[in-house]
Amino acid sequence: MNEDKSRLPQFPPPAPGFVPSSLPFFVVGMGASAGGIEALVRFFEAMPSENGMAFVVVLHLSPTHKSNIAQILQEKTRMPVLQVMQTVTIQPNHVYIIPPTKDLLMNDGALQIVEAARPRGRHVTIDVFFRTLAEVHRERSIGVILSGAGSDGAVGIARIKEMGGMTFTQLPDDAEYDSMPRCAIQTGLVDWVLPVVDMPQKLLDLFHNATSLQLPLAHNLEKSLSTETLKSQAGETEIALREIMKILHMRTGHDFQHYKRATVLRRIERRLQVTGLPNVIAYRNHLEADSGEARALLQDMLISVTNFFRDRTAFEALERDVIPKIFQDALADEQIRAWSVGCATGEEAYSLAMLLADQNTLAGAPRSIQVFASDIDERAIETGRRGVYPNSIVTDVAPARLRQYFDKLDESYAVKREIRGKVLFAIHNVLRDPPFSRLHLITCRNLLIYLDRDVQKKVFELLHYALAPNGFLFLGTAESVDVLPDLFIPVDKKHRIYQASDTRSSGNRALIPTLPAMHHLSNLQPVEQQAARRRAVPQEIHRQFLEDYAPPSILIDENRAVVYTTKSAGRFLHYPGGEPSTDILTTIHPGLQLELRAALFQASQSHQEIATRYLPLQAGTETRFIRIVIRPPCGQHAGTGMFFLAFEESVDAPECGFIAGPPMDNTVAIHLEKELMHTKEQLRSVIEQYETALEELKGANEELQASNEELRSTAEELETSKEELQSINEELITVNQELKMKVDETAKINDDLKNLLSATEIPTLFVDRNMRIKRYSKPCTKLFNLIESDVNRSLLDITYRLDYPELEDDIESVFQTLQPNEREVHGTEDGQWYIARLLPYRTSEDHIDGLILSFIDISRRRLAENRLHTSEQRMQLITGTNQDYAIATLDTDGIVTSWNLGAERVFGYSEAEMIGCSAELLYTEEDQANGVFQDELRRARNTGRSEDDRWLLGKNGLRVLCSGITSLLTGQAVATYVKIARIADSK
Repeated sequence: MNEDKSRLPQFPPPAPGFVPSSLPFFVVGMGASAGGIEALVRFFEAMPSENGMAFVVVLHLSPTHKSNIAQILQEKTRMPVLQVMQTVTIQPNHVYIIPPTKDLLMNDGALQIVEAARPRGRHVTIDVFFRTLAEVHRERSIGVILSGAGSDGAVGIARIKEMGGMTFTQLPDDAEYDSMPRCAIQTGLVDWVLPVVDMPQKLLDLFHNATSLQLPLAHNLEKSLSTETLKSQAGETEIALREIMKILHMRTGHDFQHYKRATVLRRIERRLQVTGLPNVIAYRNHLEADSGEARALLQDMLISVTNFFRDRTAFEALERDVIPKIFQDALADEQIRAWSVGCATGEEAYSLAMLLADQNTLAGAPRSIQVFASDIDERAIETGRRGVYPNSIVTDVAPARLRQYFDKLDESYAVKREIRGKVLFAIHNVLRDPPFSRLHLITCRNLLIYLDRDVQKKVFELLHYALAPNGFLFLGTAESVDVLPDLFIPVDKKHRIYQASDTRSSGNRALIPTLPAMHHLSNLQPVEQQAARRRAVPQEIHRQFLEDYAPPSILIDENRAVVYTTKSAGRFLHYPGGEPSTDILTTIHPGLQLELRAALFQASQSHQEIATRYLPLQAGTETRFIRIVIRPPCGQHAGTGMFFLAFEESVDAPECGFIAGPPMDNTVAIHLEKELMHTKEQLRSVIEQYETALEELKGANEELQASNEELRSTAEELETSKEELQSINEELITVNQELKMKVDETAKINDDLKNLLSATEIPTLFVDRNMRIKRYSKPCTKLFNLIESDVNRSLLDITYRLDYPELEDDIESVFQTLQPNEREVHGTEDGQWYIARLLPYRTSEDHIDGLILSFIDISRRRLAENRLHTSEQRMQLITGTNQDYAIATLDTDGIVTSWNLGAERVFGYSEAEMIGCSAELLYTEEDQANGVFQDELRRARNTGRSEDDRWLLGKNGLRVLCSGITSLLTGQAVATYVKIARIADSK
């Protein structure tokens, strides 16, 4: 227990604690890589903006390229598209995008970003997010795998399926890169394989179906209720639920009566979602009509999902506190035995094997290790036997263990033979089949939580029975032994590690605990199954008695491989170091090897019973004599090449010799003895030659091993480089897609700009900061002597048809002040007038990258202005020289703005005296008090004209009787009034 902790392989960093989400809507995780942008564009073009779901897009992005995915997708949907740069609460009808170099996590209804701590080349960002999505959002989580290279996402969708969510993948033929969709499909856990354009409608159907599902309550009903009682208390829905379980049992052979009701209902709810059915009754009818649906429901009930070293801290505690003690307490030649119950696809079993192998190395005295891995899911067992897992296991297995125990394949990792040889996979139902025995460690994780409390008790009794004295039990994080606390002692309650207590008596050890019989469904079993079950118990008891009281025995096949051993035969077996072997001549005790080899040869030749002579074997302090009797099978099994080996023991030394055949003639014996001596001499010579050759081979082998290590190191470096190149290639493909879309967008903008410039017919020039021409509109050729080859030439080198000597100065001024500049310039040939407008060219990053020159034709405006100016001059001449009428112009406040000679003659005020003064000073005090002047202006403003005859005041109080008109001048930018008065006839 005091081993060097620095030598223990380290686990990856722990995941943070997650808080379940209470969001009431679906969250759709979308994983894509190479070719995925085009698929995402098609998806969001077909998805309505008001859909009631949230979408989280996870891509493999280049760490050195600014991603424009959010802008690209925003052009395809009216939903807000946000790149997650900080923790953000998820909202429906929103799209969220992962940023480069980050991992995205979901926690408590929000998205969080963390630094991706993996080396470049190992893309698992999709799996990382999908796992947290499943853990937090559970049955309201949806995983979608789109086009991409590699296998990222395959583990994540398995976790989503385990937690009751839905899984989609793009049809491989519809994907630009089909590796990721195919890897997801190979898991067997994908609900729908569709073209990407069909996915939005299926998601909408799921959303609407989820709001209308009708399920029975999740509480437990008394199982003994009759059909009539069920009809009265629970109705047809309850009967349909029972019939679903009946059909499932009859068609698959698996009975889920001991599963918790809530678990069963969750799995049926998933099938309702997948099939689009509204309630349990409709699903019962569908299950009856569709023979394949029973298998689909079974797969949902048996969702076989796990991962290496699941619950990291718990495995650390197991490695630190339990496994060293197992090795310490075991006998010197005792095999270390472990059992992974409900092993799913084998990751947990291999995790145990790796931990045991590590400890075996640290212990210094190698022992035989056997890990049993069992499950009722045949497909999961086959996956475990293959031992090939996707690249995403790098999130669970530390790099040191990956190198030591795995071989890297193209898109996966394969468990090395040395570990696979320690794990025996078997289809086994812990609720029905006899357990393995004499186990030092049992892991039964995340199975008991699905079982009723009564069945949990029986399973704990069975596991206690299977453990060796003081053996250990390792449970899942949500499980405990509280239902039977007397059977197990807590070792680490936090991590659910327990040790078997010594509570079993000699009486109850003889029989294997049995689970409760099935009552309410027993009448549904075929008669043959019932009969077989009735025979099973006596047969099992008989087999148990043979194990305990018959002589030790071993059954071998035609290749001398051990097929079966009794418990007591184990002491005659010996497991040397190196690669595990089942050959009886390799595993038999060394003291029995020679005799057994000769006897096996005789038995294979004669096909008769053969027995060896008695051989002495040391057993502790006493010597026992062992004889092996070899019997070929008879009856229907004769001729199979198998042999039955029985071991007979004796305390005394009986007479030795083979018991087959008559006594041999003495002369023949002498002859054979001489021949044997000659053969021994030849053998001695051959052995000497062999030993010499062996020394030479050892030297050559050492050289080869050194070369092999160098080659292995080189291969690992090449594999790492290959992974990095593949990763970079995926990122470049994504970047290339982004750039292609930007190029297409730029081309469209360019076309729009060309058409805009052509439509306006305004001469326009674009120059860079060095005044080199970058673009020009066609009308520019009327003002500048330009041809197509002049692009990238300096504007100052181009001659032009304008009277514009200030051009270079104006350009410099704009570059310096960054302010627009305008100037009216005159064409030297056409005589036209233009406004030369110079504007800074600003990029999207607000950098000044050049200048835009536009020349707006103002010839017509100049002509109109000239005509207006001439008219004004004429009018001023007329009004200014007329001395019979007093004419003045006023602004909106009645302030005088012009004053003619006639006004000077009538009122005596000069123009200089009246400009800027109110015309009201010409009115008498009485009229001023009555607001006469303001009334005249108001009438002129409302009706356009106001007339009156009244006394006005001139300079020095001179009273003048005038007939006047106040008019509003129209067509002016600012309202202007004209006051015209003349001296009236005396009254």
